[in-house]
Amino acid sequence: MSISKLAEKLWETVGVKGVSALCKPGQIRREGIASIEMERKKMLILAQTEMEIEEIKSGKAIVSLNDFNNPKLISLEGPEQYDNSGKMEPYINIENLTKEVSTQLIAREIQKEVNIAKSILIAENVLLSDQTQPKDENVEDDWLLRWRDSAAMSSSEKLQQLWGSILAGEIKSPGTYSLRTIEFIKNLTQKEASNIQKLFSYILFGRIIKGEALSDNFDNEHIDKELTFNFLSNMQALGVIAGAESMGLSTKFKSNSKESFKLHCIYNEKVMHVVHDDPNKLLEFNVLILTPLGKELYSLCTSIIDSTYLNYVISVIKKQGFKVIIGDIVKHSDGIMTSINNVEV
Repeated sequence: MSISKLAEKLWETVGVKGVSALCKPGQIRREGIASIEMERKKMLILAQTEMEIEEIKSGKAIVSLNDFNNPKLISLEGPEQYDNSGKMEPYINIENLTKEVSTQLIAREIQKEVNIAKSILIAENVLLSDQTQPKDENVEDDWLLRWRDSAAMSSSEKLQQLWGSILAGEIKSPGTYSLRTIEFIKNLTQKEASNIQKLFSYILFGRIIKGEALSDNFDNEHIDKELTFNFLSNMQALGVIAGAESMGLSTKFKSNSKESFKLHCIYNEKVMHVVHDDPNKLLEFNVLILTPLGKELYSLCTSIIDSTYLNYVISVIKKQGFKVIIGDIVKHSDGIMTSINNVEV
């Protein structure tokens, strides 16, 4: 399987900028290792490195830097060193302490490099099957440095997946993710991340739809319980949505076709078709909108739309005289999407 142009650009970018000390993909590629075997080797190297880091942190081994370009792991199996000065009062062996501190610092720095490498490999996996031609513009140096520092501190698989997705998106289209978004994600708490994920399960047509007319609630017991005023206010305070302090914002959708009204919304690997015979008819909603930050975060998340909310939105649409048809999305190799198994609801 030939590598995609986007994946090539990824490696060119991280190689030229020295983003990762562990990933030297250009050398690996030129050696002609089969893709599956190469992937196996990369992951084995990272796994072995993490095992060695744990040995260093636990004090079972130290790093010898006699040859700085070829550091070696030395196992500490000998007897413990004691202070033989004869003093009974507490005593700090500065030489041993210095070695311990140096070893811990080295272990932490190696772990950072492993974290970065894992995120880069995730980005590569995202881009390998994408045959889109890369854009001429390059990722900004400041952006790469900020991304590197953030990815370095993320040891969890979930966060590494996130940083990998961010890098892949930026390689594909430089400027997609702002520095503000990187800083926001870097400082995000687990609770805040969970609440944002919950919020995104109530997004259709790129908005939170409250109804057809302005209202201070959703007039639905389940949704009003989940999307309380306090919850939405907190999301607005984080800078993810706008309009929570009011009764919402009015928005109107025009048809995508001149022959008849046609509007589409993709969700949960499905597509909702909103249709009407009159091409000039408008679909009206009272909504809360995503901010630019919210839109960038939303593009990174895979959220399952709440079923009660989905039925609620469908009812709001049908009350305005539109037909709603649901189908399964089909993505073609040329990037075009179509739908099958279409059923009117």
